[in-house]
Amino acid sequence: KTLSNGIQFRSNDISHVEQNVTNKLSKGDLYPQILASVVAFLLVTQPGINMVYSNIFLNHYEFTDVSELSWLTSILVFCTPIGAIAIGIIMDRIGRKNAFLLTSIPLLISWSIASVARPENMGLIYSCRFFAGIGGGMTSMVVVYVSEIAHSSYRQVLLSLNSVFFSVGVLFATTVGSLFEWQIVNVIFFLFTALTTVLLVIFLPESPVWLAKFRTDNIYDVRSSMRRIYPRNNQVFTEELDHLYRDPKTTTTTDGSAVHVQQPHCSSFGRGARRRKRKLCGWWWRSSQPRSVTRPVRVLATVFLLQQLSGCYPVIFYAVPVLRSVAGTVAVGGPYSDMDAMVALGAVRLLTSVVACALSTHIGRRPLLIASSLAMACSAALVALTCGPATAPLWPLFGVVVFACSGSAGVLVFPWTLVGELLPVSVRASAGAALVAYAYTLMFVVLKAFPYAVAGGGDGSGGGPVAKTFAAFAAASLAMAAYVYARLPETMGKRFDEIEAHFAGERDPATAGTRHHDVRCKTTYNI
Repeated sequence: KTLSNGIQFRSNDISHVEQNVTNKLSKGDLYPQILASVVAFLLVTQPGINMVYSNIFLNHYEFTDVSELSWLTSILVFCTPIGAIAIGIIMDRIGRKNAFLLTSIPLLISWSIASVARPENMGLIYSCRFFAGIGGGMTSMVVVYVSEIAHSSYRQVLLSLNSVFFSVGVLFATTVGSLFEWQIVNVIFFLFTALTTVLLVIFLPESPVWLAKFRTDNIYDVRSSMRRIYPRNNQVFTEELDHLYRDPKTTTTTDGSAVHVQQPHCSSFGRGARRRKRKLCGWWWRSSQPRSVTRPVRVLATVFLLQQLSGCYPVIFYAVPVLRSVAGTVAVGGPYSDMDAMVALGAVRLLTSVVACALSTHIGRRPLLIASSLAMACSAALVALTCGPATAPLWPLFGVVVFACSGSAGVLVFPWTLVGELLPVSVRASAGAALVAYAYTLMFVVLKAFPYAVAGGGDGSGGGPVAKTFAAFAAASLAMAAYVYARLPETMGKRFDEIEAHFAGERDPATAGTRHHDVRCKTTYNI
């Protein structure tokens, strides 16, 4: 068939391809997608910075009202779903890279306001948190982009960088906050955001998956984007391009023979069809969806619910009050020791994230998520049992540190990265944005209630409210481990069509002969 741009497409050449792509990729082949992923994940540092920003603010302003403190943290999370839903609808229309640049605007506005505000001017501080929340919600599309540009053999480890860069943001913010005055800290954050925007413009290629799905009339852009990701390896470049345009309904039998092959979908979309597709993707919840959409949405919704109830986020947002509650002000000691403890905790959390990222390439994300949940359950139970007036503060303090680090190894970040893997590409942006908005709405409720739940436990005596709260965290973490074990599939090394087939209840292509042979529509481009 001849497309409108003069490129001839032939799909009648079916051949068997050995599954040894991993061995074909050298370090030089991986460099472009690693660079693009790292630059994209620089935006993920922003949620990490915003989550500990309230602790930095506490060093310069003493709250006398619990409600004022809770609004400082929860207004950020309250506004985050706005950004998540907006970017989920917009990014399918303007592209992934333009969505990144659009995300930088509210973040730059936020730090501009913070740079001129004074601690006693709470109106400007709340405005800063409002724009930071919108920008933070818009960064949720980073995992979508990385999942689309990463090779399936290395997608797991690249998506695991999400936890690393989140922890980098936490450590960066606490370190800067402990070294400089508050207004200088805000200026540093503004300059960092501006530098990130410049790097996005220079180093980020557009997603070839988005171009093939939503810009089907111009294959030149798809080839150009794919060439930036695989600039040297022509074989992998051709195979990935062929796979991009392969009919998703093509399946194989156990001997590798083709069961059903149609013309690739790229040649069937006109402008009217593409407009209808965009409308469907933007409002996916208004129409009935197949099991490949509804099942992963239900799984992710439950995982997000248990994640928020596990308490991993309140321990970050209210780190200083939590440390004071379980150890007492005297035990923590000094006006600056709170931030010193935050820096140390951030460093340990970053180390844990790096180790989890390395392990995910060998054992997968599912076992790490289960282990993280169990470790959180045990450490929260330790806090609940030892936080009391008759117990030395060392044990509950140790439990809090282990709890925070265990969350960084899985529960804190893996659910977000699974959004980019479990959902089909046709609804990945819109459904993913809806799930992120749902998760942040839950987070808002939890963060708003947390100061009241532990009220009365910050006098150094501990016990009571703090113990009950961490007991609830332990129960939720245990439920998370059980649910992940029962319902969440492993995604390590699986292609998107294999994951979609799993949730659709179809025969997994990985068990249908493609471990040995793969039927692909070989594409020839005559320019």
